[in-house]
Amino acid sequence: MPVAKRKKVSIEDECSSSIEDELNDRKKVSGRFGCAYYDPQKLTIYALEDTQESSHYDIMRMLLEQAGAMAVLTSSNSDDDFIDMLQDYMDAGGGFFQVRPRKDFLPNKGRERLLCLGLLSELPEVDMDDLEVPDPDFGANTRERNAYNFIRQRAIGGNPNQARWNAMIRLSNFASVESAPFCMASIGALIDYLVRERAVGDLDNDGIAGLEVNDIEIISPHGAMQINADALFSLQIFENESHASMHSDKTKEGLSLFGILNHTKTTMGRSLLRTWLMRPSLSLEVINARHDAVECFTEPENQVTAGTMHTQLKGIKNMPRILCMMKSGRAKLSDWQGLVKFTFHAAMLRDALNELHRAAGVPIINELISVLDVPLFRSIGAQVNDVIDWEESAISDRVCVRPHVDEYLDNKKHTYYGIDSVLSEVAERICQSLPYPYVPSLNVVYFPQLGFLICVPTQEEWKAEGIPDLDGWIFQQCSAHVYFKSEEMTELDTHIGDLHSSIVDREIEILQELLNNVIVASEAIKRACTVCAELDCLLSFAMASRMLNYHRPCMVDDNIIDIKQGRHPLQEQVVDAFVPNDFFLVGGAGLATRDDRKSVMLCTGANACGKSIYLKQVALIQFMGQIGCFVPAASATLGLVDKIFTRVSTRESVSKIQSAFMIDLNQVSYALRNCTPHSLILLDEFGKGTQNTDGAGLLCGVLKHLLNRGTSCPKVIAATHFHEIFRTDILDSESVPIAFRHMEVLFTSASTGSVLDSSESRLNTDNDEPIGIRPGEKITYLYRVAEGLSRESHAAKCAELFGVPPRIVDRARYVSQLVSTHEIGKLLDEGMSLDEKRELEEAEAICRRFLTWNLEDKQGLGEGGVKSKLAQVLGKTAS
Repeated sequence: MPVAKRKKVSIEDECSSSIEDELNDRKKVSGRFGCAYYDPQKLTIYALEDTQESSHYDIMRMLLEQAGAMAVLTSSNSDDDFIDMLQDYMDAGGGFFQVRPRKDFLPNKGRERLLCLGLLSELPEVDMDDLEVPDPDFGANTRERNAYNFIRQRAIGGNPNQARWNAMIRLSNFASVESAPFCMASIGALIDYLVRERAVGDLDNDGIAGLEVNDIEIISPHGAMQINADALFSLQIFENESHASMHSDKTKEGLSLFGILNHTKTTMGRSLLRTWLMRPSLSLEVINARHDAVECFTEPENQVTAGTMHTQLKGIKNMPRILCMMKSGRAKLSDWQGLVKFTFHAAMLRDALNELHRAAGVPIINELISVLDVPLFRSIGAQVNDVIDWEESAISDRVCVRPHVDEYLDNKKHTYYGIDSVLSEVAERICQSLPYPYVPSLNVVYFPQLGFLICVPTQEEWKAEGIPDLDGWIFQQCSAHVYFKSEEMTELDTHIGDLHSSIVDREIEILQELLNNVIVASEAIKRACTVCAELDCLLSFAMASRMLNYHRPCMVDDNIIDIKQGRHPLQEQVVDAFVPNDFFLVGGAGLATRDDRKSVMLCTGANACGKSIYLKQVALIQFMGQIGCFVPAASATLGLVDKIFTRVSTRESVSKIQSAFMIDLNQVSYALRNCTPHSLILLDEFGKGTQNTDGAGLLCGVLKHLLNRGTSCPKVIAATHFHEIFRTDILDSESVPIAFRHMEVLFTSASTGSVLDSSESRLNTDNDEPIGIRPGEKITYLYRVAEGLSRESHAAKCAELFGVPPRIVDRARYVSQLVSTHEIGKLLDEGMSLDEKRELEEAEAICRRFLTWNLEDKQGLGEGGVKSKLAQVLGKTAS
């Protein structure tokens, strides 16, 4: 795969890195690591400064998933467990993994690589007249102490170390060199790898200076919600569907949250939206700012204007990539057209902002007003449009300059376009002075590489005897025609010259001057594109919220989730009617006994009654609120959730070499290790992959462990069919601080159609055991959440509804009844003959008589003693 389409990740693990030469006597702290990766879409290097890692490498796994790494590098001195983890991760994803020598991961080496980047070493061009000259009347201490002015003044004097000075001054703006040696080492290895890949792919040898890097950003796992690949998959945040053709490896977005929210019009907006969904914000300020914007765009009086703004965004291309192409001299006509379109649509977008109502306090609007420098953009667009001849460029398949831009160029083009008539006159004059028989077919032609030549057809006698020496003509080459250079042709070369090459060279010079003017505005254009990408995402949220009837949530500092009439954003798209439900949970309550403050909710109910959908919709509503979108609920009060963990879907794979139950245990173990009071955990039928008693015990153990954390208890939503755990000595619904809920169903009579019972769980008053569906009854799922427990899963009825043959269902009901009444032994009688049954009955009678014998009553043995008594038990007389 080309380098431009891959993200490279470089990792340095401190657990075993021995870099004494670079760190000298610096004390190493076990368990720290640094990481860096490259985004080819944004041309940005993202770096994670040295961070403390757990023994399970949880943060590293999260970063790998968020970066979408296709290639991973690490040091040969890293921990074996760390290397194995990376190897397994990349093998599962089909990516490239390589262990590089220790010498590739050195902090000083990484620092030197950074200093060579053009991003740091090349300062923006400035006009010499704009430089401030110190007033001689003022003292030295009164001059402005500005590092950039100092560097520019050194540049005027021709300092040979200017580039290095620039880079050293600006490096501290991007990364901490002294406190993050492993991060710096990772960046160095990453840059080396990118340069090697670029040299192989582009056959270029510009080195590090030719590497396209627009920015270096420091990332932190503390600034965004932690959500791993299992949770993203379980909640269907993204869903890639394969192409219909088996011969294509392309994919498209299926039914997913990203799919229904993605109405973006720009490439940068689509990329930013995907980033938002992978890293929901943990900042109330950021979230509320996005909600303010979505609320503004969904106002009835702003809908037309919002639609206009969204349409204008469609004309804005990926300007950072276009500017990089221009700076490298590889810009095509479409890139210049994209620049002009950007200037036009940016101006139209700025005009549309004035038509918005009640938008003064919306941060994104204020930011757009500040970054959309319309006069500058219009000036750039006018300059480009005045210089480039679009029609001629399309015909010539290169960028051409308009007439009347440069007099020298116009003269050259005038001569070049009139050269046909000049050559015809020269050819006629030569024909008049030549007596040769091929004179009628003589012509004068022009080749950019060879100049002007006389062209005559090849004669028959020349094929046998060779081309003769013609007076004053010098043979050049031969094909279907013979080409000669004469004195007249040499004069044409001298006076007219290589017209085409000179025209192209002059046009390149003019375009370079134009490019210099564009580069002055490049930073303003990039800033505008960044804000436009954010606007694109917010307009997309507004469109989805308006079409799907979403409402604004109230984001608070409290550790709470309070949802009224919540809906599942994906499920409601595929059903005719969706039943909304409420939800309430408070984090950090633990074993508190208050009825209104519980951190764990346990949901029960029949199979296929909607428990999993209920769990997922709560997590999705919380997730959508934190990415800045409105939510599918009548109202919602949401506190910030720092992490979402799920045990919902089991992604089995032969590459994992793990059973389904072991995968489930890994998911729960990961959640228990990393959850906080502000986390949200979904447990959907955890424990079902093993023996019922063991699975039920694990579920109870996990729930009680979390409750015992007290104020550190996260918010937990669980669903289970282990009804045997709801006992006074295990999970007593009256004493355990768990919110018990069930999904309601309706029982109806098949004969009369009347409602027999609307409760979810009907109990036998004699033994407090649940009563199943009676003969002739039907079950109707209401998909409505109610308080209390369900004691019956109605699995047999569910199997019947989904097409399992009736005889199998009846057999299942019979066996289930025997198990519940502890009469499973009756199944053994089914295969016996009549004689075997009679013999078994006799043996049972003997056993019962033996059990009635009082062994301590020695006087009751009678005359025959023990032997006589046994004979009586066996029904025989003593011999």
